[in-house]
Formats: sequence, structure tokens, C-alpha cells
Amino acid sequence: MLRGMYTGASGMLAEQVRTDVLANNLANAQTVGFKREAVLQRAFPEMLIRRVFDPVTPAGGADPTFYGTGALYDPRPVIGRLGTGTYVDGTWTVFEQGPLRFTGNTLDVALNGEGFFAVQTDAGVRFTRDGRFMLDSEGRLVTLAGWPVLGADGGPIVVQGTDVAIDETGQVWADGVVAGVLAAWTFAEPQALVREGEGLWAATDEAGAPQPADAVILSGYLEQANVNVVSSMVELITAFRAYEANQKVIQAYDDTLGRVVNDLGRV
Repeated sequence: MLRGMYTGASGMLAEQVRTDVLANNLANAQTVGFKREAVLQRAFPEMLIRRVFDPVTPAGGADPTFYGTGALYDPRPVIGRLGTGTYVDGTWTVFEQGPLRFTGNTLDVALNGEGFFAVQTDAGVRFTRDGRFMLDSEGRLVTLAGWPVLGADGGPIVVQGTDVAIDETGQVWADGVVAGVLAAWTFAEPQALVREGEGLWAATDEAGAPQPADAVILSGYLEQANVNVVSSMVELITAFRAYEANQKVIQAYDDTLGRVVNDLGRV
């Protein structure tokens, strides 16, 4: 009976994590360049259920490998399998392309394909899909948070001019002169990137060294979050119902245990 309570509790814990991830996806459905997360759940090993109280004895009573501990063959009939719960094996990021929205702003840039823009922060180089860029007082191309955007040469892009344009190869033009080249970077193991706030990602040794990405740079567009609000809401409702179902299982077992203690204890 206690095993059933543990099974229900494991289901509640797993659905709680799933609910948190789905809620975070929905909260960022309007965040530029956001990549949704998904939860991987696994079941604990199942147990084979037999009728253990059947009066079965070894044939002739002489072969110890026929029945018992360490037996090669157990003649007791199998009546089914017993699940022992589930657990969260981890979360992973879905890096599929998000929809592109036309803004008409020259300094709004989107990546059509895999890859990230590189920016220089106080904590070091970080990577982002958020292409809402602007020029600061020094003429540097920066993010909304003020972090300088790094070009293909690894340095900040400084624009001297008023007529600014960015072509599909990433070249930043100012008054007909190339001021710098935007670059898109990719990783051998993008799942090893560490998600940080403000749409930033930190590289790790497991992710590998950044390599040039084969992506088209679109000026005047922004990449929206790859979150489908309708399907995410359906998944969230399903997770809530699964959580409540496991909760009712635990409540039923608790009521049964209470009756055993209070009623049978009086006999």
C-alpha cells in the first residue's frame, strides 16, 4: 500500500516540474528569440506480479532451481505488471526556428537558420537570438541591455554614419562604407549551453568551441518565440489533470490506511 503512495508522489513531482516548464514557456511567448523547453519523463522499472500464495512446490521436491530464491523457473501464474512511478530525466531546449516578424527597422536583425549572435557582457562573451539592436552614444551596435554586439573579427561593431543598412551576409553598411560584419555562431552540442536571463546563453566546454553558422541574416525582421500558445495551454491543462489524478491516488491510499488503523485496530 505504501508503494502506491510513493508511486503517486513521484507522479506529482514529475508533473510539477512539467507544469513549471510549460508555464515558463507561456510566460515568454512574446519574448524575441526565446526557445521553448521540453521535459523528458521516464518510468521506473516495472515489477512482475505473481500469485505468491499459490500452493506450488518443486516437482518431486528435489530440484532447488525449480522454485524459490534464485530459481530458474517460477511456476506461479503471472497476473500483470506493476508500475513503480515516474521521474523527470531532464529538460532540453527546442532550438527549432521561430516565426519571423517584419518590423521595417534597419537595426532589427533576425537569424533564419541555426546560430547565435555574440555579445560582450560584464561576465564575458554571451550568445543570443534577440536581434533588437541599436546604436549607443559611441556609435557601437549594442543590444537593448547595452551589451556591444561582436563582429566576425571578435570586436565590437562601430558605425560612423547616418544611413545604416545590414545585408544578408551580415555586412553593416554606413553611408556606403562597410563598418563591420555581423557573425552567427553555432555549437556542436547546443544542449550544453547554459540559459541565462535577458535572452543570453553562456558557452561551456561540453558545448564545444563556437563555429561560424550557415544562417541568413535578415534586416528589418525579428524572430518570435517558438512557443505555440494553444498547444502549450493544452499541455498545461493535461499536466494539471495528471497532477490532480496522482493527488487523488495518494488521498485514496491515505483514507484506506486510516480505516485500517482506526477500524481494524478495534477488532
